Amino acid sequence: MTAPLPDRVRLLSAVAVAAPQWRISTDRRAAARVALAEGADQLHLDFGGAHRGPLLSDPSELREAEGVVRDIPVPVLAVNHVNDIGLAEEHGTANPVAVTLLERALECALRLGTRVLHVPGFRRSLPSTEGLRAGTADALRVLCERVAAADLTLAYESPLGPADSLALARRVNHPALRLVLDTGNLLDAGEDPRRFADLVGAAGLLLPDLHVKDPAHATDGCTPVPGTAFDALPGLLRHSGARSVLVENDYAHSPTRLRTDIALCRSAIGLSHAKDER
Repeated sequence: MTAPLPDRVRLLSAVAVAAPQWRISTDRRAAARVALAEGADQLHLDFGGAHRGPLLSDPSELREAEGVVRDIPVPVLAVNHVNDIGLAEEHGTANPVAVTLLERALECALRLGTRVLHVPGFRRSLPSTEGLRAGTADALRVLCERVAAADLTLAYESPLGPADSLALARRVNHPALRLVLDTGNLLDAGEDPRRFADLVGAAGLLLPDLHVKDPAHATDGCTPVPGTAFDALPGLLRHSGARSVLVENDYAHSPTRLRTDIALCRSAIGLSHAKDER
């Protein structure tokens, strides 16, 4: 009979480190091979479109992705193409083209067995005006109904700070919705990731899957550079109760960085739990 794992080992294994396919390669199988080789526990797939490769709704692409999920867990399907077409109309309603695209993505998510459909709000989907925020809430509300019926979660990510993010979530007013904490996007927008974790977490709306990116050189040897997102990650993990971390730097042009970022996350997970045990 196998001896039970020590508590600390169980804690560490409970927090997974994921890699993003869209930051590695538009070829999903190639991205999976790289993610596994560099030590990732999970892979987040992209629905595709624009410059992110072929659409997953293509039958041959979906069959290939089904092979990927047999090799590595895929808990999230992201629909980054929404950033290119716009989630909302300026007059305050959902963009039907975007909703249709996301419904097709949901069908693919169900085929792959993913638990989260990830919807971003950047570029053309940036909720920068009152009309676009109303339209974004309208689109998310429709999608939440579809996602909830499939027993999935809808994850929404934008550069909005915690107060504006919570206001948008209250407009949606659906239990299937969760908000994503991305360190890089929040810092670029002048927002504090720790405050986002505290306020959104207190409202029960924080997705327990953090995104961490820091385009600056993040290490000095094996130690995070002070002031970088990786340096702040142990504290953020303690505050957020995250069960996974997605590293999201550019690995297509800097492939060796994926291994470094995964190692930094594992170190941060260890530090966050080590402090809890003292």
